[in-house]
Amino acid sequence: MLRGALAPWISVRTIWFGLPPEVLGAVRKGVLALDPGTLERRDAGGGSASERQDRMDGVLLWRLRWQGGSDWVYLLLKAQGEEDSHMALHLELCRGLLYRALLRRRQGAARLPPVLPVVLYGGETPWTAPRDARELFFPLLPALQRHVPRTQYLLLDAANGSLPTSSGPDNLVALLCEFERSRTPEAVDPLLERLAALLARAGDEPLRRAWSRFLGRSFLPRRFPRLFAAPEPAPELGSVLA
Repeated sequence: MLRGALAPWISVRTIWFGLPPEVLGAVRKGVLALDPGTLERRDAGGGSASERQDRMDGVLLWRLRWQGGSDWVYLLLKAQGEEDSHMALHLELCRGLLYRALLRRRQGAARLPPVLPVVLYGGETPWTAPRDARELFFPLLPALQRHVPRTQYLLLDAANGSLPTSSGPDNLVALLCEFERSRTPEAVDPLLERLAALLARAGDEPLRRAWSRFLGRSFLPRRFPRLFAAPEPAPELGSVLA
């Protein structure tokens, strides 16, 4: 599952090292004009302590600037191991808490930055939950439809979503999906070789460590539990990916 074991560096830096074209297209040219060099993690807090616990649990918040711009675009990331039929509404609440926190920090600000919700899903069954909050409400007259939440989110279904042919062999998001879909050691071995080569070319040490943690502490013990049955925590795979 992509839940807690999927480190923040995997969640974001992997996306920016190889975001699938279908996701890029979903947000049009905006993401293409963002500057990944300004990417930084932020506190996902907002509201009271109980609100943060209830609604911001498991949410990763990052931000980065437009290329040549002075303001930020926020990425609201939610890693899911199971489907949540009300995810669109949950993300609506998370985004509301974030905007409330931004209003407190930006007293007197005339405009607010955009917030892009993204769900990173690693469950075995395909994701079927509504991706538009309007689908969660009873059919309404047009005069009432404009008054219900309209949050839409992007979805990366690692185990079941389609892999665009244009993503190419160097796409780290596509490679992450291939790991999630593999079932035998024979299928995993060539993926590890490809990953090691890609990370060596990237020269990004935090990214390499994040993949090492994901493989050593989450993916491999989950895929091959008999080989990782020891009670002590699974090690990182620094020697494999070095």
